[in-house]
Amino acid sequence: MAAGDPVPMPVLVMLTGDLVIARRLRQVAAEHELTVADISDMAQDWQLAAGGDQSNAASPSGGVASQPGRAASQPAVAVIDLLRPDAIDRVRAWRASWPEALIAAYLGVPDRDLWVRAQRAGCDLVLNRGALVPRLRDRLSRRRGQPGRRFPLFDVAEVAGRLGLVFRTDDSPVGPVAVYQVAGGFHAIADHCPHAGAVLSGGEVESAVVTCPAHGSRFDICTGERLRGPADTGVARYRLSQDAGQVFLLIPSG
Repeated sequence: MAAGDPVPMPVLVMLTGDLVIARRLRQVAAEHELTVADISDMAQDWQLAAGGDQSNAASPSGGVASQPGRAASQPAVAVIDLLRPDAIDRVRAWRASWPEALIAAYLGVPDRDLWVRAQRAGCDLVLNRGALVPRLRDRLSRRRGQPGRRFPLFDVAEVAGRLGLVFRTDDSPVGPVAVYQVAGGFHAIADHCPHAGAVLSGGEVESAVVTCPAHGSRFDICTGERLRGPADTGVARYRLSQDAGQVFLLIPSG
């Protein structure tokens, strides 16, 4: 940036046809010193992240408006109405292009499948219409120091009464993950052996120890520590959180 250039301001992007939501989001933006920006005025990477459709970006129904005299910046916050037909694709593109942004989506009608799809696409917050602005305001107020975004894994009710391996997925942002319930708590570790890449969750679980089914390496489920070779190192351990009956993987920042 050259001397004398405008200092980029944090930006809030919103795609909503709800004029009440748009007005309230502008209030939140003002409270947190965010510019509400017009995607069509931004650089090409904004346009690609927006899905390439600029047809309603500059109108109130598109939900964004630029303020002159302020430099463009990657957004700090992006908000979208999940009932838009392109919402999930846009969230994926936003997350890929704006990894540090707080991405929030809202629903005017209940739709559990769409809710989970939005979380998995990259939303930090998925909320009903009435909860959007209060929760977004609260999240922005305490965002500094947050551990990173959350990735939904499963509902606690789905694994009630089970011990040992309760969930696994290949489709997380950090790769294959296995979740075990040990002594009343959930623990997540990378689901591949560092020795030769075998799937650890296919091995025997005894107390808090999993044994690799390929070559017999043993690992502490709670810490990821290697207890016995031939593996030379332990496995990655991931933090989890619970909210509203769901278990989330906390994705490390950076």
